[in-house]
Amino acid sequence: MNNIVKTTSQNEFVKIVCEKIKDESLKKIKEKGNFTLVLAGGQTPKIIFNELVLNYEKNIEWSKTSLFWIDERCVEPIDVNSNFKLAYDHLISKLKTVGSIHRIKGEIEENKAAKEYQEELLNFFNTKEIRFDFALLGMGRDGHVASLFPKSEEIKKRNDLVLVTNKTYNGFKRITMGLDLINRINYKLLLVIGKDKFKTLVSKD
Repeated sequence: MNNIVKTTSQNEFVKIVCEKIKDESLKKIKEKGNFTLVLAGGQTPKIIFNELVLNYEKNIEWSKTSLFWIDERCVEPIDVNSNFKLAYDHLISKLKTVGSIHRIKGEIEENKAAKEYQEELLNFFNTKEIRFDFALLGMGRDGHVASLFPKSEEIKKRNDLVLVTNKTYNGFKRITMGLDLINRINYKLLLVIGKDKFKTLVSKD
């Protein structure tokens, strides 16, 4: 586990996260002309999206930012359980422009959706190695990150870029980036709010 930053308030937490996104975006855009940002679902990223719209629309070059998703439930993009819908409602729809948007098509047959997303990633990077600049990651109470659940088959499929969960979790089949692909992301920020989740995090270190 890398550095753990503890905060005493939600406002401080949100500010630290948004400042880090801003700093990394400025650095990467200066280096290579674009910034790749991977988004997660859940209530914690939602408060980050709200703050980015409120105070960082002009501080981040969104026109040079490409958005991706770490995972998605197999639902329509307008479904309340869609990670894409969460980001669209609280971030994308409120920005004047975004460089490009690359969502997982949870509404189509899951294996086809996983294959199409993998092809989209390969086409975007146009290289043998896919390496995103930055990822916001959430964590469930059971310790799952993305849709890689503890003791699941998906954790063992390290080399798969994109895969479908073998089981349904909380009522949904899911499509997720594989473990090796997530590990290669240049900067990963795991967002953890609450003592229970933090206890789970440190117990797995």
